[in-house]
Amino acid sequence: MIKTLLINQLNTLDSGDERNVFFLIGNMNKVTDILLDNFNTFDSEYYGKATLKYNGISLNIPTDEIPKVIRKLVELDLDIYGVYELFEP
Repeated sequence: MIKTLLINQLNTLDSGDERNVFFLIGNMNKVTDILLDNFNTFDSEYYGKATLKYNGISLNIPTDEIPKVIRKLVELDLDIYGVYELFEP
């Protein structure tokens, strides 16, 4: 069976509009607490913008903040397998 995933193309020049950007992360069963502590606490700049999924985290952020989030995920020593905006008709 072939699984199809529809994604929107991210425009790097599109800096003002907030997008629902998904970060595919490995070992979610082991890193969920780390993500909650860093992206869903009251002190986090992403508070209220994050949604945990079974295989990663979705953030409602402007496109130009993607590199900043990736730096944070790398600092936390998390495995990142993909970054994209899911297509929602």
